[in-house]
Amino acid sequence: MNIAVTVMTTLLITVIVLSAAACRRQPAMSTAHFVHLPSVGWMASAPLSFSPEYSDSTAAYDLLLAVRHTSAYRYSNLALVVDFMADDASIHRKTIDLKLADQYGNWTGGGFGALYQATVPLASGLSPSRARKVMVWQSMAGCDTLQGLVDVGIITHPVY
Repeated sequence: MNIAVTVMTTLLITVIVLSAAACRRQPAMSTAHFVHLPSVGWMASAPLSFSPEYSDSTAAYDLLLAVRHTSAYRYSNLALVVDFMADDASIHRKTIDLKLADQYGNWTGGGFGALYQATVPLASGLSPSRARKVMVWQSMAGCDTLQGLVDVGIITHPVY
């Protein structure tokens, strides 16, 4: 009978420990969503719309903007306007001047071959309710359609 009690006790403790481990809060995950731009270029009148995915609505997130381009891009920077739309219908606007090349014309982003990627922080420690939708507009002065850009994306990264 002592053996049966010991086996049952061990089994009960194992079940409790495994149940507690299964109930542990899983860490939030990073996500990235990119929009592929048309080969004719990105028109100033055509905003890009993103609905960032947050794996944990109670966590805080850093939001990053990533731009992929080729060497056919004719400028050293990229001027953008970013609108964050919150749950309460408020809009927070941010302007970004993303440097894509240094003063000597060398691309500053990472990458290899014909594709380069530059990333810039948009927001730090942001609650998901503050950015349910993100709209990105190109605002290059005197340029209605930008060529040489391939993709634009939003990356969400949980803050621990």
